Amino acid sequence: MKRRSWFSLLSIFVLLLAACGSSNDVTIKTEGMHFVKDEVRVKAGQPVTLRVVNQDGYAHAFDLDEFDIHAPLSAQATFGAVFTPTAPGRYRFYCGSPGHATAGMVGVLVVEP
Repeated sequence: MKRRSWFSLLSIFVLLLAACGSSNDVTIKTEGMHFVKDEVRVKAGQPVTLRVVNQDGYAHAFDLDEFDIHAPLSAQATFGAVFTPTAPGRYRFYCGSPGHATAGMVGVLVVEP
């Protein structure tokens, strides 16, 4: 009986830790000529851990001008960055490879108060 109580408490603790995880951990993946997630929401004033995964067999780029993030992504590559948005707003991200943004490879980072 004591073992079952211990396991229950441990399970609750793990669930609470998971719920307290940063909502500002963001993963954006490529799929063809678009981002799988084309709208991402984060909180202002909190660090954002960004991970961009190129799942494709050809190069892309990830650009978020307002935060000076510009990363080439070779085939099957992953890019990571940490930044802290201070002002709420909507910020466009896009693939900077020639023709990709025009083809629809764009998204928006929504920074909430």
